[in-house]
This record gives sequence, C-alpha cells and structure tokens, in this order.
Amino acid sequence: MALNPSFQGRLIAIGGNEDKADELIVLKRVVREIGKIDYKVGVITTASETPEQRAQDYHSVFTTLGASRIDIFNIKERAEANDRKSAKTIADLDLIFFTGGDQLRLTTILGGTRIFDAIQDRLKNGALIAGTSAGATVFSDTMIYEGKSEDGLFKGSVLSTSGFGFVNKIIIDTHFMARGRIGRLIQIVASNSTCIGVGIGEDSGVILKSDGIAEIIGTGQVIIVDGCGIGYSNIMDIKPGEPIAVENVRIHSLADGYGYNFKKRRFLKLSSLSMQE
Repeated sequence: MALNPSFQGRLIAIGGNEDKADELIVLKRVVREIGKIDYKVGVITTASETPEQRAQDYHSVFTTLGASRIDIFNIKERAEANDRKSAKTIADLDLIFFTGGDQLRLTTILGGTRIFDAIQDRLKNGALIAGTSAGATVFSDTMIYEGKSEDGLFKGSVLSTSGFGFVNKIIIDTHFMARGRIGRLIQIVASNSTCIGVGIGEDSGVILKSDGIAEIIGTGQVIIVDGCGIGYSNIMDIKPGEPIAVENVRIHSLADGYGYNFKKRRFLKLSSLSMQE
C-alpha cells in the first residue's frame, strides 16, 4: 500500500470567510492552539489583492485576542521574500497566518525563498501555521488553483500544481459548500486515489497534527473525499471535456468536534478524539 497522507508540525487550515468580528470561534481556537498567552504572530498578506485591508482586519483580530506582537508581511515580489531581516523576524514567531486571495501568488512569490525557508523551519520547530482560503489551499503538496465548480466532473477542468507541501497526499479545497466544489475533489481523487481530498466549509477549520489525527472546528462542515476504495474509473479512457464516471468514492461529512484519522482513513466521533484511534 502507498504511504498514507501525512503532515508535518502543527497546522490549521480554514475554509475562508471565518468570523472576524463577533464570536471569533475559529480564530479563538487558533490562538488557543498556540499554547502560550504571550504570543507573537506574523500575518502574511501576499495572496490578497487588497493586502492593506487584510492586514488591518487581522491586526484588529489578533490585537483583540491578546497578541503581544503582530508583524505584517505584505510581500509583493520575490526580492522582498529574500529579505534577511524579514526572515529573521519570522524565526521569532509563534503563529504564522496566511490570509486568503490567490494561492498562485503565494507559491510564485514565496516558494524557494528565505522567507519560505524560515517558515518551514518554524513549522519544524513547533510554531503553529494557520491559513484561510487560498492560505490554506497552499498547504497541500498538490494544490488546486483553478476549476469551475460546475465543471468539476469533466476531465481536465480542474488544474493543479505544486503547493508548499506542508501536507502530503492531502489535497485541500476551501469555500467548499458555499461554492459547490465536491466535483473538483472527486476528479482529483479519481486521478490519484492515494490522495485524500479535504473540502473545508466557510467559518470552519481543520486542526492537523503530526500524529495523523485531524479535528474539525467552527460552525460549518468539512467533507472528506477518499478514493482508496475506488473500483472503476473511466478517467484514463475519455478525452478532456468528457464526463467522468467513477465507482465507490468514500465521502464523510464532519462538523465541529468530530475528526478524521488519516493514517487509518477513519471517521472519528467526538468521544474517539481523545483516544486517538
């Protein structure tokens, strides 16, 4: 059997449009997962087309939630992503937060730079990394970057490339229920059944830890698309643009307090999370 999906360090992937003004359920949990009261956060707005607004939004949120220091990284060009001073600042952070926008901006601007190396180093050494919308999609080693929801089950309609690789064999999609993206994940999983698709709804998140257990948080849902039991698919035999037929895709719907064991590919009830089945 192929290697199971895995993730390194501590990660929280958020499905986008999380509450930033009222109850702050998801973002409060992000802060709780840091594990310390006196925490320093860096907000990376690179994905956004309105970085100043995103910076203002999250500066306000993390101020409310008690951050001792908030650094904003509005990195627009690769030259900025190789700045030694910025990389040194990242090395001192407890939480690194990626805002939403366009995930290709993150990979093309940050990938392979000093900033990215510093982020990876912090992940390996215990810092928490969280991202919302595009900032979560980029966690995957294989990253969806384009594909209309209504065309998700037509061959070739879903485009992917390499992401940051914080998670392996797990493909994350966001705004999942609001934008009807189930077809996108089914196509990706049908193309490579060693991968597991994770579709995260808005104002919801998935806490990923290195033991292979994921916990769902927030007010919405998370959909798991698992292709390990696929018996038949026509995807090799059809032309681009033709409809996909696939047998026995496993789908789980999860909500706050439920979880998923990626090592055993198993749905977890709330009472099972503490047992880490």
